[in-house]
Amino acid sequence: MKRLILLALIAAGPARASTNFYAHAAASSTNVFLGEVFNLDVVVKAEARPAMPVFQSLEFNATPLVEGQATSAENTWLYRFALRPKMAGELTVPALNFDKTYSQPLTVHARKPETSDRMKLTQTVSSHSVYVGEPVVLKTVWDSTYQFGAIKAVDFHFPILNDKRFQILEFHDPDAEAGANATGLPVHGTRVLATRRSYVEDEVQHQALEFSKLLIPKKSGAVTLAPATLLCAADQEREVNNKNRRAAFQYPAYFDNTFFDRNVAGDQWSRIYTESDPVQLEVKPLPKTGRPALFNGMVGEFDIAVTAEPTEVQVGEPITLTIRIAASNHLENIFFEALRYQPNLVNRFEIPSDRSLPVREGKAKIYTQTIRPLSVDQTEIPPLQLAYFSPAKGTYVTAESDAIPLRVSPADDVGVFGGTRYQNRLRSVDEGIRQNYENPDMLASRRRPLFGWAHPAAVLLLLLVPPAVAGGLSLASLFGEKKHHIHRTAQAARAFKVFRRNVAHIKSHDLKTEIYCDLDECLRAYLGDRLHLVPGALSYRDAAVRLEKAGASDADIGKLRALFSVCESYRFTHGYDEKTDPRPIITDAVNTVRALERSLK
Repeated sequence: MKRLILLALIAAGPARASTNFYAHAAASSTNVFLGEVFNLDVVVKAEARPAMPVFQSLEFNATPLVEGQATSAENTWLYRFALRPKMAGELTVPALNFDKTYSQPLTVHARKPETSDRMKLTQTVSSHSVYVGEPVVLKTVWDSTYQFGAIKAVDFHFPILNDKRFQILEFHDPDAEAGANATGLPVHGTRVLATRRSYVEDEVQHQALEFSKLLIPKKSGAVTLAPATLLCAADQEREVNNKNRRAAFQYPAYFDNTFFDRNVAGDQWSRIYTESDPVQLEVKPLPKTGRPALFNGMVGEFDIAVTAEPTEVQVGEPITLTIRIAASNHLENIFFEALRYQPNLVNRFEIPSDRSLPVREGKAKIYTQTIRPLSVDQTEIPPLQLAYFSPAKGTYVTAESDAIPLRVSPADDVGVFGGTRYQNRLRSVDEGIRQNYENPDMLASRRRPLFGWAHPAAVLLLLLVPPAVAGGLSLASLFGEKKHHIHRTAQAARAFKVFRRNVAHIKSHDLKTEIYCDLDECLRAYLGDRLHLVPGALSYRDAAVRLEKAGASDADIGKLRALFSVCESYRFTHGYDEKTDPRPIITDAVNTVRALERSLK
């Protein structure tokens, strides 16, 4: 098991010559159950970042998670797959090709969990024959005679979520979370809201959870939907002790339940595995003949209605259109193109490119957009067109809204002074420029105020205030920077003391993953305080550049690099549970940081 540690992946890399490239693989667990998902991490050192390899295996289902994430080591990248064994026994993770650099194969032991007729997983589709782009509902039901309160560590694998042949849409149900029967499920690494129900069959109490996804096929042909799998842990003791009690949910919130609890240590827990049957689906291609120019892929039965306000305007004034598109079944696949593609509106109305997001109402989407008439010749807002394919009719349909009567008058002219016909906006003066004054006093010489409009004192105040304010702000900024500098200096001075206090808490851990992950955080916090960097975004290369400028020796920087590599290797290895004594690890880390601290003084 030790050969799987990512310590050998990253830490061993710097010890090699820079021309030696490698690809080392490690699994988060090598003892798993059939259907249980675990991670495969591969750290690759190469001249350039390799492309994501194709994982080909008859023994595992693989899902790429991380593609070439840079690590702290130079020219080193992390690749991660989520693997799920498809059969029990001794399985082999194959060697992966990273541009002619191969990882080593790994052995994984997959145990077969119990199967029980008390638990069943079914998947059904609303139709087994659909067209490309036609929505199909995939409903998944988990039925159990176990009490759901006695079940933990639910691992729901839902392959359709990664199937590129479909677009997966969520149903619009804003009131789903408020439902009394809403319960959260961990599905394929996500949280899904399911609906629960209870019923009695053959005098046996059943509980069921169900949820649905809307699938939009992208390609034609015969499609087989891979089975959904469910691996969970059942508490047999709780089941026996409560077998005469009626099962009921006691969860306080949607996702606050035992399904997400991974703590299943003890003999009373038994692993149970079940899977659904594969689902067959025939996807028919859309006909190429008769396809309207406005067709954008909508398949189903739809209707369009338009209202306008106001309907009496001048040329160039805005008219607000409210466009309502209703679907007979699912509004999720309503996609209405922008109005600039409507042939009846082009060259008749000015159409802004911006429009509001649609509002959902029942089985309809409501769009709002403004248009502006370009001339008085427009006597109506012409019908808007909506092109779609009707599966019931097997043909393309272009639906049209009703025309809306419109009255457009000329725009107001811009008015000017004088005797002209442009007198709409501004008042004309018949007298023109007056040639005489009211009386001879108007001819007397008068001192004009400074700038001709204000008292001199007010003008001087106006001229002096801005420089005074700017000077005050500069002085405040100077004192602020000085205070910030003093704070950073004090923070750097006590960085090592804080580091020792933080790592002392690691002594309570006994798992290597926990020890090195916490040590990684402490190390980043120390370097952040000492070098005035941001701990969360800190990498070894960031620290190395600052340390060299601060006068740290090459030997101390090399020790820091090795410590960084070890911590990072365990940070990338999730679920590795090797126990060890934390005290030697903490002592070595403190000595490394102490030596670095001395070289910086």
